[in-house]
Amino acid sequence: MGTVLTGPALVSVIIAFAVLLGSSIWAHHRFAAHDRLPRHFGPSLKPTAYGPRWLVIWLPPAILVLALALIALLRAVVPPRYVEGDPSLGVIIASVATVGAQGFILWLLTRWAREQG
Repeated sequence: MGTVLTGPALVSVIIAFAVLLGSSIWAHHRFAAHDRLPRHFGPSLKPTAYGPRWLVIWLPPAILVLALALIALLRAVVPPRYVEGDPSLGVIIASVATVGAQGFILWLLTRWAREQG
């Protein structure tokens, strides 16, 4: 089997999990005045669909955490003979990508909230 997550890859996953949780807590308080938030944005970055605040704030980070956990788990279960390159680098890139995706979502929501007044 593969190797257990250690070193910089483990640190990047822990930091990503903490940032995703922290950003959700921040968003929960930041958007408390809104009952519904945009859950989908079109190509013009304008909202096209709305959903309950709790869903918009907590579901995307939960999905990102699960995806990152799956990527980290794959490193441990895929035999090394099927892996090319350094699997730790993939985990680090996935950690950065998940935090970036959450940052983009929060940027969109914050921009929308400012437009609402």
